[in-house]
Amino acid sequence: MRRLMLAGAMYARIILIAALAFHARPGAAADKPATGAPGSTLRVGIATNYPPLAFKQDGQIKGVEADFAALVGKNLDVTVTLVETPWEDLIPALQKGQIDVIMSGMSITAERKKLVSFTTPYTTVSQMALYRSADANRFRKLAGLDAKTVRVGVVGGTTGEQYARKNHPHVQVKEFASVDDGVAALRKGDIDIFVHDAPAIWRVTGGFDSPERELTGYYEPLTEEHLAWAVRKNESALRVRLNSLLSKWKASGQIEAVLDRWITVRKQLIHPRPKS
Repeated sequence: MRRLMLAGAMYARIILIAALAFHARPGAAADKPATGAPGSTLRVGIATNYPPLAFKQDGQIKGVEADFAALVGKNLDVTVTLVETPWEDLIPALQKGQIDVIMSGMSITAERKKLVSFTTPYTTVSQMALYRSADANRFRKLAGLDAKTVRVGVVGGTTGEQYARKNHPHVQVKEFASVDDGVAALRKGDIDIFVHDAPAIWRVTGGFDSPERELTGYYEPLTEEHLAWAVRKNESALRVRLNSLLSKWKASGQIEAVLDRWITVRKQLIHPRPKS
């Protein structure tokens, strides 16, 4: 009897250790792949600090990526759940299996490609600069700008920050949590220039007919970047389905339609009207 009790206790201990090991194993939640197959659920990680691509209005997530996510759900016949996630936590959340795809205006970079697999890009953007109109003469040319007295605002962890630190190593780089925070600091005079992706700069300035007079956009592209969605490295089936969908949208004009809805000045600035 005693041997049976000891054997039973040992068996229970083995089961307990195995259970603990399973729950403690990093990435255990990601073992079941997200394929994007009809009838499945797709958790979309999105950071709402990048208007007009992703932002919150009246408590709802809106923008380019939110529209794309809704179309993914409809076209792939999957249930899409938007998971609001801080920008710096998006890739870790994907790797841990907390989300299935990142749709958040993410640029493809060599560093990120080591961590995730990107879909084909859905658009190409560049970094652009924003400054106060009163400083137009001072910042009309940015190529040689590298004074220690210049304060450049960026959103932390973005390609805007990478651009500023690489190309202007002597300026004071100040990080902000969102585009709106950076723009507010620029208006207050806490920074001299704000650098971010073109759609965000276009949103603030509003194009040629905008009533905005305080801030001016430097519309010369500072970089060339490709925006795409990201999935885990081992989930090729999901990536293939998303790429197929993007290909169809590109051919049908669906991508352009969504971009034009949210970035109304995009073509206006690329093809400016002739001067009268």
